[in-house]
Parts: sequence; C-alpha cells; structure tokens
Amino acid sequence: MSTATRTRSIKLAIDSCLEDVFLLGLATRAICSYAPLNQLTTYQIETCVVEATNNCIKHAYQNLPGNSVEVVISLFIDRITFEVCDYGKAMETEDFEKQKRKELDYDPNVLEELPDGGMGLYIIRSVMDQVEYSSAGGKNVLTMTKRFENSERD
Repeated sequence: MSTATRTRSIKLAIDSCLEDVFLLGLATRAICSYAPLNQLTTYQIETCVVEATNNCIKHAYQNLPGNSVEVVISLFIDRITFEVCDYGKAMETEDFEKQKRKELDYDPNVLEELPDGGMGLYIIRSVMDQVEYSSAGGKNVLTMTKRFENSERD
C-alpha cells in the first residue's frame, strides 16, 4: 500500500471532565491543518468534536469525572473521520433520528431568542457530510465525516 493512500489514525482519550475538552479541540485543529481544509472548515470541525465530547460528558456520564471519552481521528485521502466514543448511558435511537429533522426556529440577530442548549447535534449535522450513531456492547460511538473538496485550501 502506498503511503499516499494509506489511512492515518490516532486515538485520543480524556477523562470525562469538561475542563479537559479543549485538549481534544487543539488536537483536532492541529490534525485538520494537515488536511486539505480551509481555516473556517477546520474551526467548524473543531467545534463539532468539542460539542460531541461535551455531549458524552453531560449526557452519557451525567458530568461525572473518572470515565473515558475517546476520539479516533482517521485521515483518508478524500475525507477525515472522527469517532467520539463513550461507555456511558446510550442515546435513544429515536432521539438521534428526531435530531435529523430538527429545525431551529429563532432569529440569530436577537440574542434573547438564542436557544440555551440542544444545538450540538444540529451544528454537527450542519457542518459534517455524514453523521452516524451506534451503541453496542456498552460502547457508544458518534461517527462524523467531512469530505475534502478540491478547492478547500486557502
């Protein structure tokens, strides 16, 4: 297999502590800088990884420290994939499916109307090209994929 077509992957893990999530954001940004992505797309992807990790800590682990959140980042020739994994409470499949159809109804110019929460999956779906969720054997995985465009680079 040629090194140009070989998949490159890295597995990162943090404790389920919201104060440590920024570390995954920094690593995501650094890895995305290696990919053919512009700065805006890199920032959006970093936001998605941070949102997904925050959701694991808040919902799967109920903000309890001492649990692992893992992120596997795989760099392919045509895309980058992020698997955000936890071993906590699984998301209900119907909740995940309901989020696919969710539309946010607010005026972004009126700060008082911005939703207090529940925007994470909406943001992720808006940025990423493919989003999937699975739960098996006690492991929950949110897989997010962003394809590379030929003209993404600045």
